[in-house]
Amino acid sequence: MLEGNVLWSYDHELTNEKSSGWIKKIVGLFSFLKPIHNHEGNILLASNGLFITGDEQLELPLSHIEEVYMGFDDLFPASSAKNFGAFWQPIRIRSTVSRSESQTVYLVINHTGIFSDNQTWFNTLISLLR
Repeated sequence: MLEGNVLWSYDHELTNEKSSGWIKKIVGLFSFLKPIHNHEGNILLASNGLFITGDEQLELPLSHIEEVYMGFDDLFPASSAKNFGAFWQPIRIRSTVSRSESQTVYLVINHTGIFSDNQTWFNTLISLLR
């Protein structure tokens, strides 16, 4: 359905960087650095899930996705994005890994330096989940 490149992080990685990564977040406001992320790769949205390949592999079956949100929050604040997120917002996906464990990932897809394709991906993903 959709293919692209992705910058992404797990929530626990952003939590660990919250105290020490403030310089990186502020520098991102004034330069053409990529948005905050810990992993890079390619992403594919298929009828059965999201598949990420790159420095780390990640599969998110649609049946395991609990929440999809597009916007900023405490872990990925608007202050970490150029123009305070006027042109794009991250996608946050929470999914189940097992009965007692879930994971949350933050995605920025096809980032060009100013824009991203997150709105298109978000809308397509929501329509598949309905």
